[in-house]
Amino acid sequence: LPFVWRDIREQYAGSVLGVIWSLIQPLIFILLYWWVFSKILQIRIPISTDTTDEVPFIAYLLSALLPWFAFQDGISKGAKAVITRRDMVKKVHFPVYIFPLSAVIASFISNIIGFCIFLVAFFVWKWQVNAAQLVTIAVLMVLQTSIVAGFSLLLSAITVYLRDMTHVIGIVLMAVFYSAPILYPLSLIPSNLQFLVYINPFTAFAEAYHDVVLRDIQPNVTTFLSILLFTVITLFLGSYIFKRLEPGFADVL
Repeated sequence: LPFVWRDIREQYAGSVLGVIWSLIQPLIFILLYWWVFSKILQIRIPISTDTTDEVPFIAYLLSALLPWFAFQDGISKGAKAVITRRDMVKKVHFPVYIFPLSAVIASFISNIIGFCIFLVAFFVWKWQVNAAQLVTIAVLMVLQTSIVAGFSLLLSAITVYLRDMTHVIGIVLMAVFYSAPILYPLSLIPSNLQFLVYINPFTAFAEAYHDVVLRDIQPNVTTFLSILLFTVITLFLGSYIFKRLEPGFADVL
C-alpha cells in the first residue's frame, strides 16, 4: 500500500493542479472523441436491435472509454515499473513484483474517479439503478484490474531485458483501442472483419460495460466465462514469466 500512494504522489509531483489532471486529461480526449464521432460522423447507438430508441453517444462513449483509460494507463506504467525502480531493485532485496502491481493499483485509483462520477451522473439522469448492476460493474472492474496486473507482470519482466518493449506496447495499445467497440458499435463492423474485434482483449469488457451500464443487461454466460478464463490465464502466465526472469533483473539493470 505505501508503494501505491508513492506512485500516485510521484505521478503529480511538482504539478500545480495535482490529481485534478486525472480528470482534465481524460476530459480533453472525451470532448474530442464526442465531437468527431457524434457531431461530425453522427454515429447513432440503438438501445437494442428491436427498437429505434437510441443511447446518447456520450453515455455509450464514457461507459467503455473511462475503463479503457484505466486499462491503458495500468499496462503502460506497470510495464515500466521495474526499470523505473532499477536503483531499488539492485540495492534492496524484497519482492520486486510489488512495483508493477502498485503501479497498476495506482493507475486504477487515479482513473476510477472519472468513471465513478460518470456512473453517478448517468444513474441520476436515468433515475434507475439496481444492486445487480453495481455488483456486476464492480466485478468487471476487479477482473479488468487483475488482467492488467497479469499483463504488467509479464511485460515488466520482458522490458527489463528488451527495452524496445515500451515502444511496442504503445503501438499495440493504440491498435487495441481503435479495434475495440469503444468509439463505435459492433454493428458498424463488416462481418468479415468482426473476428479481429473479437480477439481484442478489451472487446469483451467494452461490450459488458455497455450492456450493464446502459441497457441494464447482465453479460451472457459465454462473455463472462471468457473474461474469467482470460483473467486466470493472464495472471498465471504473467506470474510465471516474472518469477522465471526475476533472478536476472539486478544483473541486467
